[in-house]
Amino acid sequence: NISEEYDEELFALAKGDSTVEYYSNTASIGSGEYIPEITANVSLSDIKKVWIPINEISQYVIDGFISAEDHNFYKHSGVNVGRSFYALINKIFGITKTFGASTITQQVVKNISGDNDITIKRKFNEMIRAHNIEKNHSKEEILELYLNIIPMGENLYGINTAAEEYFGKSPSELTLAESATLVGITNAPTRYNPRINPDKCLEKRNIVLFAMYDFGKITAEEYEIAKKEELKLEKSRISITSDTSWFMETVNRDVCYALCEKYDISYETARGLLYNGGMKIYTTQNECVQQSLEEYFSDESNFPAAVANGLQYSMVIYDSRTADLLGIIGAFGKKEGNLLLNYANTPIIPGSSLKPLALYAPLINEKRITWSTVFDDVPLEFNEKGEEYPHNYPNVYSGLITVKDALRLSKNTVAIRLYNMMGAEKIYSLLKNDFGFDNLVRKAYKEDGRYVTDLAAAPLALGQLSYGVSLRKLTEAYTVFPSEGVLQNARSFVAVYDSNGKLVLDNKPKEKRIFSAECAAVMNKMLSTVTSSGTASSVQLKNIIDTAGKTGTSGDDKDRLFIGYTPYITAGIWTGYGDGEHSVGYVSPSHIKIWDDVMNQIHSEILKNISDDDILSFSISGIKSSEYCIDSGQLYSPSCMYDPRGKRCERGYFIKGTLPDELCHRHIVCEYDRLSEGVATDGCPKEFLEYVSLLKIDEREFPKEIIVTDAEYVYKETDGKFPLGDSFDIPYFYYYIEEGKYVGRSNKKKQYNSSCYIHND
Repeated sequence: NISEEYDEELFALAKGDSTVEYYSNTASIGSGEYIPEITANVSLSDIKKVWIPINEISQYVIDGFISAEDHNFYKHSGVNVGRSFYALINKIFGITKTFGASTITQQVVKNISGDNDITIKRKFNEMIRAHNIEKNHSKEEILELYLNIIPMGENLYGINTAAEEYFGKSPSELTLAESATLVGITNAPTRYNPRINPDKCLEKRNIVLFAMYDFGKITAEEYEIAKKEELKLEKSRISITSDTSWFMETVNRDVCYALCEKYDISYETARGLLYNGGMKIYTTQNECVQQSLEEYFSDESNFPAAVANGLQYSMVIYDSRTADLLGIIGAFGKKEGNLLLNYANTPIIPGSSLKPLALYAPLINEKRITWSTVFDDVPLEFNEKGEEYPHNYPNVYSGLITVKDALRLSKNTVAIRLYNMMGAEKIYSLLKNDFGFDNLVRKAYKEDGRYVTDLAAAPLALGQLSYGVSLRKLTEAYTVFPSEGVLQNARSFVAVYDSNGKLVLDNKPKEKRIFSAECAAVMNKMLSTVTSSGTASSVQLKNIIDTAGKTGTSGDDKDRLFIGYTPYITAGIWTGYGDGEHSVGYVSPSHIKIWDDVMNQIHSEILKNISDDDILSFSISGIKSSEYCIDSGQLYSPSCMYDPRGKRCERGYFIKGTLPDELCHRHIVCEYDRLSEGVATDGCPKEFLEYVSLLKIDEREFPKEIIVTDAEYVYKETDGKFPLGDSFDIPYFYYYIEEGKYVGRSNKKKQYNSSCYIHND
């Protein structure tokens, strides 16, 4: 990209100091408003750069740079054509190892663009861009920028910080020898560093002094005196800046990637622009949320003893309505250092937490399954060794199970069946293109020649992704449920301005509808059962506000996570060993308790000024509620009442047009002999007979014995047994109530001094 507009923006971005202003959002969570308040004004690392106008810089410095670097600076239009031509010939024929031909303007281009490729194409682009800059800026403006961005060693940028660090002076106070010393450093900041290599630094200084004399900038007498001056340095004044928070580093990372995309520059160049541009960043951080996270994760007493052995945790929190990032923790403990490994951004294996996104929601959205759709929770196949696939954990099968319970109990057998229904390509496209899971691969070869693919059942159905997905990206995807099926760009920053107040990045909300609002409403209710009676039933937050979510575990137990949400906040937590070698083991439930502790603390702040009537809940607008038989998913019928396990009726939620509309056909009513405890035959005494419903299942044969919990209730046709069927004339039940209280039921009408009603559905 060599457009003038592009170069102008980079030129402007390079101005400023090495401090960045950060603003947090003080608006109420869930309000959708943005109220900025300054949070910090810090240097992002030990890089130092303080902008200084050119009229406050010693003329010795200016003359030194022009003499040593570009003595025709005031004559050319950005490019020294003659030297560039000779440099090209040298590049082709390799006459010498090095041949500098860059003007000061070209060096400005190289510094602000970060383009250092040693290619002829790059050199031509640099020349064109240097010409563009010369057209739009005076020589003084170009030289001023150059003197403020030139690297001066020890993470110092610009003549101002170098003069202060090495000589304890402002640039206007530098002597001739000191000025030449600083000019010499820039050619090779490490080689000519006055602290590390003072002898080489003096040699280079004297070369600069001679150039100044040679081009008439100083007299012979000044040259002789200056080259004999001793190198006297001040004690280092560089101070290491305070550690940046996990949130601040996340924002910096996101801003750098946004700069890379906008300006087509390298990450390192973007980082340099951010660290040295004096920018103002308006973040989405909620200070209360971030502070709660940092305080909790810094207190070792909140965590199991295994943290001493390397067990790690990370957590991210989003606004459920806007998907704005509110807080983030990258590792357990107090953060001591910068640019540490952030486990919230590190790929992990999501396990079953992928199922709602990849399987359940898409098929409910397409109305191919519903809350009450029934599958048989039994293995799909057995291998040559007789091992069943897939396994449940624990290795027990429930038999007939509804979609709601399959998700609540995280049944792998049902997940594989849903994968087969939806198809690998469709799931892959949804996760990669809609949710942005960029790590997914169709086929990737390993060093040993084998390959991995995420089109298989294990990755897409069971969440065993080949290269994982970050906790941050996974949690972001879950905001699709509380935000009514709409996925928004999960932002960590809203806008970025340069040192002159010009808008650099405008990170406006972007929306993409993934699922219908009705589908999201059903999923909210369904995922609520995970916290009420499922794999995350220990969560106590559900007692004060609607809470939903899904647990996940990698196949080798190295990753355990929980993604949960309320109408206000969506949060994900991960635990595992940083080395990736050890399984989590016995400490596994701790991450759910930690999630619960943090979320309770944050919600206590959110809800303290909200009346009970105004607290948000998961909406059921647009969906319908209906009772159904949990063994068939159809309407409760008279035959369902005779199931020996008791009540088989539940209430569920459905998208309009998908409600159960047929009576249960699964239950087969038989005469049961209480004496022999079996299905009655012709010779059974009538006084011991009663009605019993058994389950009609067409096919369930296995090559070995496995545990299926409903097996004893399955009807099988054998000699001597006769079903009465699912449509025979069953007498109505009469329910009796006395003084408003239920007192019993009977299939015969009795005389009570009370009211009664007939129930036959």
